[in-house]
Amino acid sequence: MGKKKKLFSTDDINKNRREFIRSAEQDFKSKNPDWPTQLPFQSGLYHSDAPEPALEFKMAEGAALINTQGLRNAKHNAWIILGMDRPDSIRSGYGRTGSRSNAIDLVVGRMSAARGGKGPEDGTHVDNMFGADAARVYISQLTDIDANFGLAAGKIGSAKARSGIGIKADGVRIIGREGVKIVTGKCDGCKYGGIDKGEPNSLGGKIVRPAPGIELIAGNNTGTRKVWGGFRKPGFEHIPYLQPVLLGFQTRDSLRELSFLIDKLWAAVFNFMWIQGWYNSAIAVNLFPLNAIQHGIMGIWTGAMMTPWVGEMLYSMRNQKLEWEVNYLQPFGYKYICSRNVRAT
Repeated sequence: MGKKKKLFSTDDINKNRREFIRSAEQDFKSKNPDWPTQLPFQSGLYHSDAPEPALEFKMAEGAALINTQGLRNAKHNAWIILGMDRPDSIRSGYGRTGSRSNAIDLVVGRMSAARGGKGPEDGTHVDNMFGADAARVYISQLTDIDANFGLAAGKIGSAKARSGIGIKADGVRIIGREGVKIVTGKCDGCKYGGIDKGEPNSLGGKIVRPAPGIELIAGNNTGTRKVWGGFRKPGFEHIPYLQPVLLGFQTRDSLRELSFLIDKLWAAVFNFMWIQGWYNSAIAVNLFPLNAIQHGIMGIWTGAMMTPWVGEMLYSMRNQKLEWEVNYLQPFGYKYICSRNVRAT
C-alpha cells in the first residue's frame, strides 16, 4: 500500500508561486465575496488548474512535445514526446546513435516515486525514468524493450534492437468485452510487398520461430526456489519458478488413461484375491481322506487362473504404463501435457 497523500497541498511548490495559490477552504474561511460563484486560482476543483511542481524535461533537439497548451514545457505533469528511442537521458537508447528509432512516449507523473513518494521538487530538471515515472506507454521503432523496463529474460530471452511497446503503471488492465487474444508469430494471410512471402520482423528479417513463446512472469522472477524434500526424499531440491503451463485437453486425456490403468490394477488385485480365496478354502478342508487330491486339483486350477487373470493383466498394464509416460510426460511424446510455447510462474 502507498502512503496517504493530501488531496490538496502546496508543500512542494516554490514559495514565490505558493503566495498566489488559494484553496477552496481558504476562500471560504476568508469570506471571499466571489465565493462560491468563482473557483479559487489553482484550486483544482472541477478540473481547474491544480498546484503542481513545474518540471523542466530535458528535451532532445530532435524531439517534439505535445501537451494541452502546445508549449515546450508542459503545464501539467502529463506528456507526449515524439522523438527517438530514449529510455533515460539523451545519452541513452538507439536515439543517441542516430539510428532510425522513432518513438512515442506517453508519460504521466514524471518522477512521482521520488523523495519517498513526495514527487519532484518545484523547478526540477528531469529525464525519462522508467522506474520512477507514474505511468507510461512507450512505443519505439527500434529499442531494447526488456532492458528498458528491467524485465527478466525468461526462456524467450530479451528482445534487442527490435520494435517494441511497453506499458507500465501501478495497475494495468486489458479489457475486451467480447474477448482478448494474446498472439505471437506471423499474421495469418498477410502479404508483404504485394507478394505472399510471409510476414517479416520490423527490420525486414525472417521470423525464425514459427510459434514464439508467451511467458507470464509474476514478480519478475525466473530463478529457482530451494525446498526441503522431507524425510522420504531427504535433501534440497531446486524448483524453477517459470514452468510450462498444462494443456487442458491433453492433461484430461492423460488423467483418463491413468484412471484406466488404476482400474486395471484394481481388477488384477481383485482377481488375485478371488483366486487365492478359493485356494485357501480348499486347503482349509481336512475332513475327508481325499483332501490331498482336492488340494492338488485346486492348486492346478488356481495356478492356471493366476497367469491370464493376474500375471498377464499386470504385464500388459506395465507396458501400457510405460507407453503412457512416453506419450504424456516426455517432451518428445505426441501428447506431452506441458505447453512448448506458454510458460508461467
